[in-house]
Amino acid sequence: MPGTTRDRVLTALDERDGSLPDDGLTLEKIRERAFGFQFEPDEMLSFRIERHPTMYLSDAGVPGLDASPARFHVTTEYRLDIADDAWHIEELSSAFEYEPWMVVEAELRDGPVGRAIEEGIEKVKTADDPEATFEEVFGSWIDHWEEKFDELDGWDVPEEDKDAIVELLVDELEERAGID
Repeated sequence: MPGTTRDRVLTALDERDGSLPDDGLTLEKIRERAFGFQFEPDEMLSFRIERHPTMYLSDAGVPGLDASPARFHVTTEYRLDIADDAWHIEELSSAFEYEPWMVVEAELRDGPVGRAIEEGIEKVKTADDPEATFEEVFGSWIDHWEEKFDELDGWDVPEEDKDAIVELLVDELEERAGID
């Protein structure tokens, strides 16, 4: 097989009868995103892919932005033992990141969610006991965020990041409601 190691791996995958791992991996994704190709004829082939599982679909989370407010960077190595046609998959690294302003925008955005939040803020502002009303009005929202940001597609969000995201959202609500 002539060409680069990348070319040899892609050709071998194109020509084989076996299937790819059942985790959403496709030949197209391998062609577009794989790196670190290795090929030993009649023995094995391997490559790595970095994926970015996100908390939001890029066009649904924050309209007009081509990024996700919260996502993982996961590097996985795929190794195919050619002799027995068995895939060996190893997650090499996983890191979580988020953009604070994008999280606030996505969670407290306009629309039905934004209107419900604004109604809650007005209720807190006009309450005799704003802090108790804040807990009453936004307690379930806070519980929702704690659960939502707990894990993503099987990867646990680091506790400090989850806590920081929830705190960020609570702080924003408190600021909007005028609570010190």
